[in-house]
Amino acid sequence: MGLCKRMFVLLAALAVTMVGGAGAAMAAVQPSEQDNSWIVAAHQANLAEIATGKMAQDKGTSAVVKDLGERFVTDHTKLDDSLKTLAGDLNVTLPTEPNAEQKAVAQQLSDTAAGADFDKMWIEQQLAAHAKSMTATQQQIDKGEAAQVKQAAEQALPIIKAHHEALMKAAPNFGVQPNQ
Repeated sequence: MGLCKRMFVLLAALAVTMVGGAGAAMAAVQPSEQDNSWIVAAHQANLAEIATGKMAQDKGTSAVVKDLGERFVTDHTKLDDSLKTLAGDLNVTLPTEPNAEQKAVAQQLSDTAAGADFDKMWIEQQLAAHAKSMTATQQQIDKGEAAQVKQAAEQALPIIKAHHEALMKAAPNFGVQPNQ
């Protein structure tokens, strides 16, 4: 192959590589306001679940509450680790603590003495929190724009649903009538 022909092939390959790389960069959708909001809200929900899960392990008197608390800490820690990586990749700044409503719930639980009252309140609070998380996560799947954020929501939803189902199953044992 002559020098000119080799140069042409090299330049053509370089052009294809540059165009392909630019096309891939342009194909990556920047997170929308919906995507950013979900990432932040999901992170705060994870922080709240980890904190209240630890509280359930410490203050719960029922083996069910203690076991669910442990499961929630494990699962929400894994979910949050993935979410923090995603947020870093997308340059989304995450808060360092749960939102005001979540902190108020944690304070209520903290103020409640260990025993049946704590267990019942924890189950009620967890049902409400997981129902909210399911709704927000499904909304992200339906309305989100960035594929990687939608994928994170799709991975989180079965875990959140499984937690909610476990809470629904346990609720009657604590005198809690679940709404859904």
